[in-house]
Amino acid sequence: MKVRADQLPQQLNKTLAPIYIISGDEVLLCQEAADSVRKAVFNNGINERLRYVADAQFDWQDVINENQSLSLFSNQRLFDIQIDKMGEKHTKALAQLSQSLSDDNVILLTLPKIDTRSQKAKWFSQLESKGVFVQIWPIDANRLPAWVQQRAQALDLSLSRDAASMICERGEGNLLALSQELEKLALLHGAGSKIDAEKVAESVADSSRYSIYDLSDRLLMGKTKEAMHCLNQLVGEGVESSIILWLFNREVQTLSSLFKAMQSSSLRQACQSQKIWDKRIPFYESALNRHNHITLPYLQNYLALMDKRIKGLEGPDIETGFRNLVMMFCGFKPVATELDLPVH
Repeated sequence: MKVRADQLPQQLNKTLAPIYIISGDEVLLCQEAADSVRKAVFNNGINERLRYVADAQFDWQDVINENQSLSLFSNQRLFDIQIDKMGEKHTKALAQLSQSLSDDNVILLTLPKIDTRSQKAKWFSQLESKGVFVQIWPIDANRLPAWVQQRAQALDLSLSRDAASMICERGEGNLLALSQELEKLALLHGAGSKIDAEKVAESVADSSRYSIYDLSDRLLMGKTKEAMHCLNQLVGEGVESSIILWLFNREVQTLSSLFKAMQSSSLRQACQSQKIWDKRIPFYESALNRHNHITLPYLQNYLALMDKRIKGLEGPDIETGFRNLVMMFCGFKPVATELDLPVH
């Protein structure tokens, strides 16, 4: 059964399905949908949670064995499984898992965006027919101010359209950053406050804290010392590693897309295709002067290692890893990273 994200709470208030599939590229919305499922599961008396992050080396047999042995015990469990990149290994395992779903447990499956073709595949159809599929769509730029206003209402704030637009401009579409900005405004002005563009501007001007977008500017312009200082400030202020990693990922992916598009078009045309504002084109032009078809894939591979480490798997030390990323982004490759170590 396929439901929209806003229909999920109503479905959860009925009966729990044996499997919930959350799919999409919007980290915040996928996170919140998954949290809704977890809360409903725990409210139904299922208190034991088994957490899995399935990468390319993941052993699915552990999940399948646990799922099949669950009926031998009286307690129910939540199988919380996250897959960041789909592959044949995962789809085969999920097809097998779909044959052993039961009311003895609940499986929460968080996937990247699943395209229409994959949704028609046998493995996916089997899962969807037995559970609930929530497809998370990105929020169109034209709808984003309204989304921010609605989000503000949930925090008991009344946000003007101009204020919402200013927040959207500052956050450049990152829902996590937009949500944090609203939470900061709620702390500064209190519940029930009316927020106009002037108050948003004051909040930005009075804040001594760096934002991840300050880091973005310094990285793109290759300002190594300033970028490193900004990174240290963000880490010191408790900004989550996943958000910092999101920023690096976003900029590397954008640069890779621009590099590819520029094989057949100008920089300006490539930037327009990526919906990059005119005032930010010089930032990306500066970064593209330092990167190419060798450095960008290297950065992407290193980001994949950092992603594993942040999720609790093996990988570089997080602090050292972020510093390496700053150096690489600004054009200085470290003497060696984990990617250069020999494989045994």
